[in-house]
Amino acid sequence: MASPEVPLGDPVDARARDSATRFMREEPPDRGPHDPGERLGRFHTGRGPMPISGWIHYPAAWWRARRGQTPDRPWIVPAAIGWLRRRIRRDWSILELGAGRSTAWFARRAHRVLSFEDNQFWFEATSEQLSRSGLLNVDLRFRSVEDFPREVAGLPHAAFDLVVIDFLESPEVTRVDGLRPAREKVRPGGYLLLDDSDRPSYAKADDLLAGWRRKRFTGVKDAWPEVCETTIFRRPRK
Repeated sequence: MASPEVPLGDPVDARARDSATRFMREEPPDRGPHDPGERLGRFHTGRGPMPISGWIHYPAAWWRARRGQTPDRPWIVPAAIGWLRRRIRRDWSILELGAGRSTAWFARRAHRVLSFEDNQFWFEATSEQLSRSGLLNVDLRFRSVEDFPREVAGLPHAAFDLVVIDFLESPEVTRVDGLRPAREKVRPGGYLLLDDSDRPSYAKADDLLAGWRRKRFTGVKDAWPEVCETTIFRRPRK
């Protein structure tokens, strides 16, 4: 069953157009604070060693990194990408906190995408990619990360089939702060994705989503030198 409609504005939000300057070709900034917590080595998260599923995807990730290739797909654990690819439906509505290569990937598979981004590089790069691809089902909004929780809180409840939390944090607002209002926006039976979920600062997510089913994916992301974790939570239907 499709989610309630969330009105889309222009493919690129008007305030975002006014705030963002011409796209400058430079190296993208790091996504989020690099605080992996205590780990035994680069093939371990804080929870333990990379499982067999992660090793299966590792040779391809290593080869792409060696050749400097970064696929146009979400920057999350590869096994989680495959899991999403098998489940996203054409009638889905997706809310994305943190735009980038993932935005067009979701837009090609879902009915509509509402994406918030506060980093100018990623906003402009994403805008350019959407325009080049002719994707008109994305409402991309340039907002301060400090405004993310308030903006999300103002959206209709249970309006999205998938909510993705993967944004560049600030000292004032973390991904957990974005998760608090975002969990109410997931329809019953829908999904919430938290990237880098093994970071100690995100441990509260398990408490905030108590009663939700969860699936953890552990592996090496594209062009990333160490093991990470992506967790997808499923909201109970009742």
